[in-house]
Amino acid sequence: MMRLSEKRLGLIVRRCWQITAVTFALGLMLRTAASQDAKDKTAKPAEKPAENSMQVTVLGPDDKPLAGAKIHVAVWAKEPVKSNRDFVTDDKGRVSFDLPKKIDIVRLWASSDSHVSLFAQWWPAQEGRPRKIPREFTFQLEQGTVIGGIVKDDDGKPIVGAKVGVYLVHPNAERVLVNEHPIPNTWLATLESCRTTDAEGRWTLDTAPSRDEYGFMIMLNHPDYVSDYAWGGLQKEQGVSTDLLRDRTATIVMHRGIKLSGIVVDAEKKPVADAVVIWGDDPYMQEGSQEVRTDAKGRYQFPPLPVGAMHVTVVAAGWSPEQQLVELAERAATADFALKPGKKLRLHFVDDKGAAVPGAGVGIESWRGGKALYNHKHPNVLDTKIPVFADKDGLYEWTWAPDDEVVFNFYSERHGELRNVKLTADGETEFDVVLSK
Repeated sequence: MMRLSEKRLGLIVRRCWQITAVTFALGLMLRTAASQDAKDKTAKPAEKPAENSMQVTVLGPDDKPLAGAKIHVAVWAKEPVKSNRDFVTDDKGRVSFDLPKKIDIVRLWASSDSHVSLFAQWWPAQEGRPRKIPREFTFQLEQGTVIGGIVKDDDGKPIVGAKVGVYLVHPNAERVLVNEHPIPNTWLATLESCRTTDAEGRWTLDTAPSRDEYGFMIMLNHPDYVSDYAWGGLQKEQGVSTDLLRDRTATIVMHRGIKLSGIVVDAEKKPVADAVVIWGDDPYMQEGSQEVRTDAKGRYQFPPLPVGAMHVTVVAAGWSPEQQLVELAERAATADFALKPGKKLRLHFVDDKGAAVPGAGVGIESWRGGKALYNHKHPNVLDTKIPVFADKDGLYEWTWAPDDEVVFNFYSERHGELRNVKLTADGETEFDVVLSK
């Protein structure tokens, strides 16, 4: 019989122990896995969203949940509902929220730091192939890229504290298929969520899509300089391209402009406080505010305005609206207003059978060739306090209307609309307005 040396025998024993240990560990792993598998099979399935609710999940580019992502929800429905709500995702990248039973439109925005924000919409009435509003929906956000630039004054010095808004220009914008899949959010940075220039006049934004086909429009705002009131205004004027924005070398110059101020008084030369003073001919269609209110002494002052002629309009409850054409040429200009009493405009809304149309709406389309006189309620403009609706008997009164022609639009959900109606208030005439679909 062959004899093993003591050294050789020790090696064999140690090897056996190693094999035994590995076998034991492997068996333990298999038993643990089997036990976990059994638990998984008996575990309760993930809960589905409740009826009349939606669960939204946000994933990153690596398919992992994005905790802390922001979800903005906008809902239009027949029944009363809180139309705008904001949520933040949990550690699983999820949020859940209630929805009304009958929905016209649902819009969702998903955003997270340094990621490209996405927008999704369901609007069955406007879709060629109406989609059912889902109870579960997932956004997958891609990593954003950085764009930026520099803001300077006419002397080439950096402007500190300029607000920078960024608007995303979609390729083939007219063919964007938002009704089929999420698309990048148009509003990369509004003036409410803007970027701000630093001591060197520099700004950056890290949520831009990387694909070259996207463009950007910039809007600048600063209280000491002429601001943009249309997207891409100064940018286009100065030929600033998308490539420069992506290189972060885009330089835009803001001009000092002219400061316009004045005083508004009534027929007895007393100051009129809280009057709305408007520059330009179409404040509703432009970003930012083209209106200011007078203070307790009837004084107003606009931010710096561009050189040239422009209309300035004053609207004050109880007094006839007034308007002046002001020429801005010097570094400072003034325009004072003396208001006079207005005229009563009385409308009676009826249907084609002569019955009253309660709650009919009245919208001002234009006055003196422009849209500076308005009565719509919108975040872009200040409230002029001009009445908007008729009462339950179909009667509408505006007791301080101007004594020259105003163009109106009238509407009722049940009785249709009537557009571009020209009326002049004389304080005596009651106008019958017939609304009929």
